[in-house]
Amino acid sequence: MAQTPLPLVKQSADGQSFTITMSLWSGTYRLDALPRQLNFYRNLRDRKKGAYSKHYELMVRALEEFARKVH
Repeated sequence: MAQTPLPLVKQSADGQSFTITMSLWSGTYRLDALPRQLNFYRNLRDRKKGAYSKHYELMVRALEEFARKVH
């Protein structure tokens, strides 16, 4: 089984947005969308009693770490 790449979450130079980067995609969001994105990925991780946690746990961890740094 292929290892899931670690997500990279980085704040923009102006501090107004952040970008999530994975191996095949990236998305940029306003900083005030961080709680919504974190909730979205937590819900994906936890759905069906955690059946998909292996796919989303690293994203949740990366977003939580980023949230601690910016708040």
